[in-house]
Amino acid sequence: MDDIAKSVPVIDIQWIRDWKKLRSSDSDHDDFVPSLPPVMATSAISSSSGAEILNRRFKDLPPEELQFDDEIARRREAEANVDIAPGFINSKYECLRPTPYEPKYNRKLVSLLLLLERKRHLDNEPKRSLSYRHAISAIKAYPREIQSSKEAEKIIGVGKKMAEKIKVFLHTGTIEEADKLRYDEQFRTLSLFSKVFGVGVTTARLWWDMGYRTLQEVLASAKLTAAVQLGIELFPDFDQSRGKTKNGDVDLIISSKRPDNMKGFLNKLTRRLIEKNYLKHKLWNSTEIKKISHLERPSAGARQVFDSFEKPSTGIRRQVDLICVQPDELGTAILGWTGSKQFERSIRDYAKKEKNLLLNSQAMHLEQNGKRKKYVVHSEKDAFDMIGIPYLEPELRNC
Repeated sequence: MDDIAKSVPVIDIQWIRDWKKLRSSDSDHDDFVPSLPPVMATSAISSSSGAEILNRRFKDLPPEELQFDDEIARRREAEANVDIAPGFINSKYECLRPTPYEPKYNRKLVSLLLLLERKRHLDNEPKRSLSYRHAISAIKAYPREIQSSKEAEKIIGVGKKMAEKIKVFLHTGTIEEADKLRYDEQFRTLSLFSKVFGVGVTTARLWWDMGYRTLQEVLASAKLTAAVQLGIELFPDFDQSRGKTKNGDVDLIISSKRPDNMKGFLNKLTRRLIEKNYLKHKLWNSTEIKKISHLERPSAGARQVFDSFEKPSTGIRRQVDLICVQPDELGTAILGWTGSKQFERSIRDYAKKEKNLLLNSQAMHLEQNGKRKKYVVHSEKDAFDMIGIPYLEPELRNC
């Protein structure tokens, strides 16, 4: 741990508040990093809840809770060929319709399908996993309870096989394969392992095949990179409250009105924070992208550092991702880091296939006759307007 700490970061979150206050009061301090009082020392994980997570063994535990359960009694499938719900935006592009984090209808059905999607993901079946995500996204946004498999099959993204599963659900109130996964030790262990920072499904399965059944066993016996070891040690803090009303991590996108200020700024910032002893652990930076290739939303141009910040009042640490971008990248950067994985995929697909626009977290380009023209995107709303789709608030991008 001492060796890791020499090369690694997390900050007292008061630093963020102070910088925001300074920036709002004096624009001349655009590139200034404020000083802070000393932060409390971090300590090794010692809480009973932290130890429980690291030693959690699923073999004898109660079944996994459903993400969105409901109290609706089992309902028999309607015989009528019900039409699609009025007002539903029935499109293959999820970015065209508002999708809240918690569905209002079909909650248990969505929860069971999420288990099946996760199983395909953990089995390294990306195409099948994507098919499930398309269907789940549509059903999450559907404005009423689905009444029949025929109705479900009219929803774009729900194929015949998925409609058959929905038919079984409407008759029985469950989907047997999904329900069994709630008790499955391997499935639940792989799910836990793959939540660790820097760990993908391949590494998670390797740990399982080597006989590891808890994170503590992995920590004690497996050969780990510094980032993964730190990810496990900080996991009890990072895994807190993964819903959308509370969250365990924060993305901070940093830019400046003066482009020259951004040259080398992230290195200067992290150096300053290390000198002041505010940075606790640096989990990853953009120069290591080849080592952690499965990380979401990588940007070839943005300078990124994933850190762990400590809240002094509780001693709990949170992952804070620092992303430095040039001012002309700010609009697309915010869009690229705001929304679910499926939303980001969908808006890029729509832009490319319907508008010949290439969109990523750095820029937007119009592609015509083999040539590219760069558009300057000043804000998220700017990007939505250029693509030609209705603006969605961030809380409605949970496809």
